[in-house]
Amino acid sequence: MNEKGITLVELLAALVLFGIIAVLIWKFFFQAIDFSDRAISKNQLQQEANLIVNTIQQLHTKSTILFITIVEPDIDKFGSKIEVGYSTKENPTKVKYEYFERGNIRYKINEPISSNPGNFFNFDISLKSEKKPSIYFDTKTTFSKLSAKPK
Repeated sequence: MNEKGITLVELLAALVLFGIIAVLIWKFFFQAIDFSDRAISKNQLQQEANLIVNTIQQLHTKSTILFITIVEPDIDKFGSKIEVGYSTKENPTKVKYEYFERGNIRYKINEPISSNPGNFFNFDISLKSEKKPSIYFDTKTTFSKLSAKPK
């Protein structure tokens, strides 16, 4: 007998193989999207940390930093904003402020900074994503400036 076509068993086997391959491709695709989102978030945190460090370095070079604090810290000491108080050489009695705030980033200062850090201080900060708290970025740096010798 000459039968043409496929049997029901062959059709089911082909559908099962197709289903397994489709699930693997689907999982790989969404895993790649998740990895990409995590990398973008980590990069955003790193760029924000670089902006903070560069701005504080400029302030430290041109003026006197009086304090750096976290505004509204939560139980884990992460806050929604960093506040930098400084005074300029032109008006040393007036305190000016610089704020760092992004809606999707939380900030934490890991090493306390004295109320008047002076010419040399360490700065250790952590940033974490508001949307994905498992994504964070830490940076440590030291700020220093030369002071003129008294005559």
